[in-house]
Amino acid sequence: MNSKAGKYNILILAEGYEEKPYLDKILSFPNINHELYCFGPVVNVKGNGNIVGRYQYEIQRDFYDVILIFCDADKGSEQFMDIVHSIGKTFFLSPEDGKKVFIFANPVTLQLVLSHFGDTKLIKVSKAENASEVERLTGIANYHAEQDQIDQIIGKITYSSLEGLKTRLRNLSEDIGTIPSTNFLRFLEWFEGNDDSWIEEIRKARKD
Repeated sequence: MNSKAGKYNILILAEGYEEKPYLDKILSFPNINHELYCFGPVVNVKGNGNIVGRYQYEIQRDFYDVILIFCDADKGSEQFMDIVHSIGKTFFLSPEDGKKVFIFANPVTLQLVLSHFGDTKLIKVSKAENASEVERLTGIANYHAEQDQIDQIIGKITYSSLEGLKTRLRNLSEDIGTIPSTNFLRFLEWFEGNDDSWIEEIRKARKD
């Protein structure tokens, strides 16, 4: 359904405690086309095991024009691929179409966060194994994604860092089979632009 203001209502389901505040920060910047897109509060589903159930709940509410999912690809893990397949098979005309609603970072969302600060290519899922890169680029030591550390790192992200982020993401693949990879830049450019055809493509692919 279209919103009353002629905008599209969009909801993003975020996998966890790092993803939600990152998206909240990105969506707060003035480059986002709020004349066209009305974003509901990002939902922290508190684990990828809760994605399918929450997606079904929001579909049944029938309030949002499109519901997106933002999560780690975890190096293309079986669990991640099962979630993608389940969304596609259950809610879309073709299982492949379910991929249209996934914003992914492979292996982890930290790849996106750190790309605001400098060049990095993460290949590990473990926070402990990525901690040295966090310290190198942000100065935050012994990163374990504790709430105060998440608040610190998100607090360092500024609007002026977006161009650097975009430049670095252009050097990453969108192929889910590549590590690192992400399709975040494509969605960010959609959120900034005036072309709403990507939403219509998702809506036409859904089961009704």
